[in-house]
Amino acid sequence: MEPSARDSLMQQLEDSKQQASYWKKIAQQTGRLRLREAENLSALIQSLKYTKACLLNEIRDRRQAEEALRKNQDDLKGILDATLETIVLIDRQGKVIVSNKTACDRLKTNRKKILGQCIYDFFPLEVAEKRRRKYEAVFASGSPVTFEDNRDGMKFEQSVYPVFGDGNKVEKVAVFARDISEQLRLERMFQQSQKFKAIGTLAGGIAHDFNNLLMGIQGWASLIAIDLEPSHPHADHIKAIEHNIRNASHLTKQLLGFARGGQFEVRPININELLLGSAVMFGRTKKEINIHTKLQSLPLVVEADRRQIEQVFLNLYINAWQAMTNGGELYLETRTLTLDDYFCRLYQVKPGRYAKVSITDTGIGMDESIRQQIFDPFFTTKQKSRGTGLGLASAYGIIKNHGGFITVDSEVGQGTEFSIFLPISNKKAEGEGSTETGLNEGSETILLVEDEEMVVEVGQAMLEKLGYRVIVARDGKQAVDAVKKKGDRIDLVILDLIMPVMGGDKAFDLIREIQPAMPVILSSGYSLDGQANAIVQKGCNAFIQKPFNISTLSQIVRKTLNDTNVSAASGA
Repeated sequence: MEPSARDSLMQQLEDSKQQASYWKKIAQQTGRLRLREAENLSALIQSLKYTKACLLNEIRDRRQAEEALRKNQDDLKGILDATLETIVLIDRQGKVIVSNKTACDRLKTNRKKILGQCIYDFFPLEVAEKRRRKYEAVFASGSPVTFEDNRDGMKFEQSVYPVFGDGNKVEKVAVFARDISEQLRLERMFQQSQKFKAIGTLAGGIAHDFNNLLMGIQGWASLIAIDLEPSHPHADHIKAIEHNIRNASHLTKQLLGFARGGQFEVRPININELLLGSAVMFGRTKKEINIHTKLQSLPLVVEADRRQIEQVFLNLYINAWQAMTNGGELYLETRTLTLDDYFCRLYQVKPGRYAKVSITDTGIGMDESIRQQIFDPFFTTKQKSRGTGLGLASAYGIIKNHGGFITVDSEVGQGTEFSIFLPISNKKAEGEGSTETGLNEGSETILLVEDEEMVVEVGQAMLEKLGYRVIVARDGKQAVDAVKKKGDRIDLVILDLIMPVMGGDKAFDLIREIQPAMPVILSSGYSLDGQANAIVQKGCNAFIQKPFNISTLSQIVRKTLNDTNVSAASGA
């Protein structure tokens, strides 16, 4: 091959190599570009995936936040609906923005109908204007206000608070309305209870002193009556004196009943029998009253003083009769019911089973102002000749003293219903005690302990008239000294409760320390309650309330001595 041809071939070969190297470089650059594009695309895809994940998380978080917000709104709505207060949120035009269930119920509407509506449209014009002025005052001043108003027979306390927006401007007001009718009723009950407690203490003291005065009159009158022949011209005068004493004693019993100090002899009694018996007795004298009874078939046994509960019934019958001037209907009903703790707290009694006695008349009824005062002492709507104002007050005190309470429901022209609640007893009812009369004499020695000179004189005279020997002590200390010195010769002690130097309670304890078997009769112008009852619970043999006549004294003294002799003979 010629050199030129060879050179040409070599040149072509070299060119081919250079071209191949060029294309190789081109191919390498293209590959690198494609790889970079692939890497960029992969990075973009990863970025999109991350963005998608973030968006999904944000959506999930937002949904959770919305769900939590909805739940919080439901919880808030539930809380608002659970409260017994009326709660509404209104704007400057009076439109309701928020309302709870209580508000809807009291306005006799529902949430759909009240939201967006003007709050004033739901009230009578006079009430609406009053509330508008109060609400607008809060918008203007930015200060809360509280006021009271009445609606549908209930009393409400309204509290209005400002809700501030931009620029510290009041945009809305929140209104809270609370029914305070029950609170006011409880406050009245507490005030009445405190008033009764104070007046009761005074009434009890007056009754005690008055009974001591009556004791002297009654004692001397009964002593005179013993020696008078029925045909004696003064016999009728003595009977009249004793009749007036009984009337005066009845008045002091009413005072003591009001003072919650009128429990004398508490025994298990069937309230059905007592109610029916008293109604029959009352019906015989008031023929113009038709009496209807609906009594529980099973015995209703309560522990009470028969005479006092009977007095309560008669007071309520008379009250009903005086409310039915032209005759009418009197309905008597008894039943058993169980009172829970909440109900009993209102009346300050213990929860449990109670006997309810309802006495309902068809009389003229009474309005709210009278109804709130009927148990107040000396309050009466009757003429002076027809009532002292103590009947219902003493009934209240007696029932309260027995662990129960009494309520009244009445409207003008619709009659009146009194309801008496007394705790049920599991004991068996006892029959009425003996009404034995006459004088029971004796010859034993009696220690008469009394500080009132008039009562000492008449008491000693009555005991000596019955044949007893009498030793007198004028206070508890003298009584204790007498028992120390003459205890073997003393057969019985008649012990006054309230005395100077040493009272009856302390004297009783010391007497029993010296002579454990010494029979003691407690005597007082107060009734068997409180301090007197505590002494009886310690083992005092009997209780006699002043004023008493010679017949009552003779029976209690003789029975106590006989019981003591029987116990001593049996070795008890």
